[in-house]
Amino acid sequence: MKIEKILTSTIVDTSSLIGYFSTDKESLIQLITVYLSDTEPRLEILKNSEEALDYEAVRSISHFLKSSIGLMGVGCLDEIAALEEKTQHRDAEEVIKKDLVFVNKVLQESVLEYKRILEELEAL
Repeated sequence: MKIEKILTSTIVDTSSLIGYFSTDKESLIQLITVYLSDTEPRLEILKNSEEALDYEAVRSISHFLKSSIGLMGVGCLDEIAALEEKTQHRDAEEVIKKDLVFVNKVLQESVLEYKRILEELEAL
């Protein structure tokens, strides 16, 4: 199976990955592995903040994830940047928690999709 076919997704925009790494399977595997290892533990903290908001943790994680979300084509770059700003300004908890629900859903979907892609790349 061709790498570009494996990278086809309706959940994440893989055009950057295809543009930079479409012929380099090992780099793709490494990049996706790093994305998953960076994102999954932070996603758990963000999910916990839906109940008990930790402004500083959400701000820090939002800042950290912005670059990888952009590169990996995850559909919540604007929302995570806004989340960082809202937590920095200590906006109302209800507003931030509502945004967190959306961001967490998109991040979770991206994690599942990249796990699928990784599995297929490794089998190639």
